Amino acid sequence: MLLSTQLWANDAITGIEVTPPEIDFDVITRLWGFVKKTTDAPPNLPPPPLVLDWHVPPFARMGFQYPTPQFPDNLMQISIAPRTIDVYSKEMVAWGVGHELVHYAFIMRENQWHFRRATFADSLKHHCNLEFKAITRAIADEIWNIYHSDTQRAAMYDEVEKSCFNEPNQ
Repeated sequence: MLLSTQLWANDAITGIEVTPPEIDFDVITRLWGFVKKTTDAPPNLPPPPLVLDWHVPPFARMGFQYPTPQFPDNLMQISIAPRTIDVYSKEMVAWGVGHELVHYAFIMRENQWHFRRATFADSLKHHCNLEFKAITRAIADEIWNIYHSDTQRAAMYDEVEKSCFNEPNQ
């Protein structure tokens, strides 16, 4: 069951209907612009909806899902587990959303930026891809430029490597 859907105008990610204070949508909107620039996405590519989702598996904090030929009923969205909001810092939540936005951009790029398709191909494995890792590390640097937390940036860098080690097929 989904709590709510994203509200967005133009290119800005503006919120979730009941926005927890740990989600800084100004930062996430900046990250979305950064992801689009670094992946050469078209300027009109809309961000995927963000939702608070109680069905995110217990081992995950959030995840990007989209319809595929195998699972055509999947929704295109970034699902955030509500427990993530309770446990992680605003910096780490922003980094996690940025990480999922990179997955989205990579899938869209693989599908020639056609974001209105019924289903999407996904032959790439992202977590260990050197470009993916470089972009997600750069997202940590972007967040550091805003909050200036060395501890949080180190934790985000660690997540880049843990993602590859723990989930190399994603």
